[in-house]
Amino acid sequence: MAQGQRKYGLTDFMKGYFDSIGKVTLANLLYCIPLAVFLGIIMLMFKLTGEMNLFGLFLIVPLMSPFTAGLMYICRKLTARQQIKPYGDFIKGIKENWKFFSVNGVIVYIVSLGLYITFAYFRENLDKPIVIFYLIMSLIAGLFFMFVELSLVTMAVTVDLKMSEMLKNAVMLVTGGILQHLKTLVSLLFIIAVVTSVLMMSNSWLIFFIVLGVMTILFLPVLMSHICIYNSYQTIEKAVIKPYAEEKRKSDIKKELAENEKAITIEELEILSKGDKNEYVSLKGRMVKRSTVIKMLETKKNMQNNIDDI
Repeated sequence: MAQGQRKYGLTDFMKGYFDSIGKVTLANLLYCIPLAVFLGIIMLMFKLTGEMNLFGLFLIVPLMSPFTAGLMYICRKLTARQQIKPYGDFIKGIKENWKFFSVNGVIVYIVSLGLYITFAYFRENLDKPIVIFYLIMSLIAGLFFMFVELSLVTMAVTVDLKMSEMLKNAVMLVTGGILQHLKTLVSLLFIIAVVTSVLMMSNSWLIFFIVLGVMTILFLPVLMSHICIYNSYQTIEKAVIKPYAEEKRKSDIKKELAENEKAITIEELEILSKGDKNEYVSLKGRMVKRSTVIKMLETKKNMQNNIDDI
């Protein structure tokens, strides 16, 4: 399907995912290898210290950030309907984006812990009216941070911009992409609810962890990452990618015209300049308006006159 005719939606999402099911499953497996290693290290740390806490558990976020870059890169290619090479693209995504995702992972770790502690404190003090207001404001701040993150990580694996520029665009897209962000939120909550319901049917903790492990290895990380990228990409494509591509196209045309202007003679320009200003003529293989040719002719004559005066 041509890009201009493409209609984003559940059908398009499912088709893209299942058309590449083997490749995305392999990418998911690649992601799960370091995930298993880091979870094992964290569990060992808990066992040695005899204490399990959120500060240690949340460490999985910054530790997995470089590998998340690889998985997100593959999901972006899947969303953009580009050919996927699971291992090569996973490594490429890590190499090109590990610095950004590592810094971002530390920020997410700090903010997530702060929001969790804030929610926990307010929940224990709901008897105070002002606390409800603070709780609502904290919830809004959490959603705002999440929506910024969704656009930020998608741009990181999509466009070549400075982090400050991506952050500025991500903040501006919170309102412009609110519908897509809400779709992502609802979709993730739905998956969590389904997975939780399946796990709750387990009769023992052993079965619980086995089922959760199988789901994680087969599809959970890549499916949830693809949902995040798929919804955010639509807004970014419209607000960032297409304008950026159009600006680059215009810049390339200007450079080509400048090169043509140097190569073409005044006599040739004079011949092309005769006729309706709004008509298009062929200039070194590119169709341009005759009015552009006239401007080029005037510029070239002025330059020639300046040379003659020297």
